[in-house]
Amino acid sequence: MYYLFFFAVINWQFPRSHILNLKPMTAPTQNRLLFIDSIRGIAAVLVLFQHSYEYFFREQVQEIGHSIFHFGQAGVVAFFLVSGFIIPFSLERSSTLTSFFIHRIFRIYPLYLVVLLINLLLVYSGIDQMEGEVNPFRILFTHLFFVQEYLAGNWSLNLVVGSWTLFIEAIWYLAAAVLFRFRLSHQTILNLAILGFLILAIASVVLHIRLPLGRMGMLLHCVMGLHFYRRSQNAISSKTFIAYALALGVVQLAGLWVAYGYFSSDHFTVGCIMTSWAGAYALFLLFYYWKPKGKTKWDSVLSYLGSISYSLYLSHFTCIILMDFVLGKTVSGFVATLFLTALVSHFSYRLIEKPGIAFGKRITLKTVDS
Repeated sequence: MYYLFFFAVINWQFPRSHILNLKPMTAPTQNRLLFIDSIRGIAAVLVLFQHSYEYFFREQVQEIGHSIFHFGQAGVVAFFLVSGFIIPFSLERSSTLTSFFIHRIFRIYPLYLVVLLINLLLVYSGIDQMEGEVNPFRILFTHLFFVQEYLAGNWSLNLVVGSWTLFIEAIWYLAAAVLFRFRLSHQTILNLAILGFLILAIASVVLHIRLPLGRMGMLLHCVMGLHFYRRSQNAISSKTFIAYALALGVVQLAGLWVAYGYFSSDHFTVGCIMTSWAGAYALFLLFYYWKPKGKTKWDSVLSYLGSISYSLYLSHFTCIILMDFVLGKTVSGFVATLFLTALVSHFSYRLIEKPGIAFGKRITLKTVDS
């Protein structure tokens, strides 16, 4: 819904080579798609495993999941690295910025709204217990803009768990469009990102206010993904790539230390966050430099997981609630959740995601023709 506000001022044709000052994009290869899908698929499984295991065996994972390594955090960071890499690629393929945003809307909202409706029905049926007054109009408004955790007045009224990442994704989409609009150089983008995040970290210490540097840092991961994308297109030298990658890494570590070391957190220790983020970067680097060839069954599995990754991410907590209601917080409930999520994701991708994406493409073609 954020994107609709931009249609009036960005509905024009633009040369593909001008996007973010990138060189003309070559046709996507199977290896590149496998590289992206592989990371997406594994990242979604990490989030699914973390939330499921954490829900059904809360006491056992409290120590490990919040002080040593958090699979969910690693999965989310990997998602943002991929988003930073793939969004410039998507802009490159779009004939207009309007068509880009139309595609994003029909990629994100159809499944999101279905999951929201199902979860709302679970609340009204009593299967899912929520605290506070359930105002459907307020819930709908806040969820449409992904701000339910901030404006709903009660965190428990967030009916789509994990949707906070969609809010950051929306910011990244809009930021990428602005970067295109003003055609900032890659070096300028990196300098602004590094300087801006560093100022926020320093301000947090000086003012002794715990700013949400963890979530703000997710945008820095997007910038890092963009940096890898630029390098993959040979648009920057290896020395420039390494220098700025190290600078981004140092600034990220500084922000983590401020948010989870200088200040205390009820959710994670600074060591847990650092190992989790490092794990995400290890996953990204592994598939970035070792691109699957698409010739093995393992490659097929990763490609499949990547295709249903968004469904896995959005639907898994609904499956957790249902299996808890049916089987309780048991090992059987945990195992059943994993299988049910995979099954639901398979069909939601085919019946909701794919038709939504195809419809967005048809609208895009009409927009270009007109």
